[in-house]
Amino acid sequence: MRLPLVTIVGRPNVGKSTFFNRILQRREAIVHDQPGVTRDRHYALSDWDGKPFMLVDTGGFMPRSDDMIDAAIREQVEIAIDETDVILFLVDQSSGITDIDHEIAKRLQRTDKPVVLAVNKVDHEKLEPEGYQFYALGLGDPVMISAMQGRGIGDLLDVLTSHIDNDTRDEKASDAIKLAVIGKENVGKSSFVNTLLGKDRVIVTPIPGTTRDPIDSPLRYKKRDYLIIDTAGLKRKARVKENVLFYSQIRTARSIQRADIVLYFVDAAEGFTRQDQRVISDAIASRKPIVMAVNKWDLIEKDHRTTKLWEEELRDKLGMYTFIPIIFTSVMEKQRLYKLLDLATEVYEEFQRQVPTSVLNKIMLPIVKHNSPPATRGKEIKINYVTQLQAAPPVFGFFTNHPKLIPDNYKRFLEKQIRLNWPFRGIPVTIAFKAKNKQAARER
Repeated sequence: MRLPLVTIVGRPNVGKSTFFNRILQRREAIVHDQPGVTRDRHYALSDWDGKPFMLVDTGGFMPRSDDMIDAAIREQVEIAIDETDVILFLVDQSSGITDIDHEIAKRLQRTDKPVVLAVNKVDHEKLEPEGYQFYALGLGDPVMISAMQGRGIGDLLDVLTSHIDNDTRDEKASDAIKLAVIGKENVGKSSFVNTLLGKDRVIVTPIPGTTRDPIDSPLRYKKRDYLIIDTAGLKRKARVKENVLFYSQIRTARSIQRADIVLYFVDAAEGFTRQDQRVISDAIASRKPIVMAVNKWDLIEKDHRTTKLWEEELRDKLGMYTFIPIIFTSVMEKQRLYKLLDLATEVYEEFQRQVPTSVLNKIMLPIVKHNSPPATRGKEIKINYVTQLQAAPPVFGFFTNHPKLIPDNYKRFLEKQIRLNWPFRGIPVTIAFKAKNKQAARER
């Protein structure tokens, strides 16, 4: 699925981040355990009336220098016009129309992208007449909202999602395995794609962010079809550093959502960084299989222990994600590139695995009996049945008398036991606890 992008634009202090957090809270209230939704993100998955979309808040990505703020706002509007499907222009009723509001509106009038004008800080009906002045911006009917109080948010979401076409959200059905090639700038992503394809489909230069367009490249390998999703740079040359980094993150997030499997490239010369950790965490939180390629391996001085030591250090940094397979590659020397593709294919096939219920119970129930969950609140917890609820991604349901009393460390124990029997390399595994009878269901 190609998720539509809804981007919030506007000058500082109009309430962009407050609106974003309001929608994020609404999403968490609907699916409270939705993975990957955290408050320090400036993009998040959401949906309204059955229409999923990715919401982007530009408010958190402003330069520190006051004399660059206006330039950054203008640039954000230009990039939003290029990058997004729907633009939400947020203005502030309490301060009225400003010069920068007029400037943004004039630019938005010239785009063919849908633009929704929302007047924020309309905290009650008596303030609505003040909001009508924004008709002067020439962007149609303004929607009156209060992001702080939640007033009018549903009406605004109705308008926003009316511009999302159900017929265009789903990509054409295909048997091709979609591979998202992800990683920091200049790590060798585009060179890897070009090598596999045998031709220069994407521009490769030493300047970060110079891949001009998002390119989906079909590939036929060992009688299987693949679609390689290359994370492209910005179409326009962005001058404000915050904007370049910001939209690079958004494109990466969208590529992850579209993919069947993520190929994450780490720069061997630079090592594993906090940014690498963040993107990998996002991919795992989205329940996507992932394979790590440590590229530029030809630049590392090696002896017979180097590979082992590197892998041990990487697994230490991966923490709870030690199930991710690691392969050492060199795009420059064309080393192990097809082994990477073979490994990705193996992980994808494992992603589809459905473990028979009889086999699960035969193996897991003795383990559970020997290592039962601790009693909580004076109640003995019993697990008497396990089944795989779904594949791709795999979800295992453990039926118990007290599903809400089982601690997280026991959930991690069960995941470890599953992986000891069915490795699920590179694949996030979800453990769910279900009520085993009507009485337990009422207790939930």
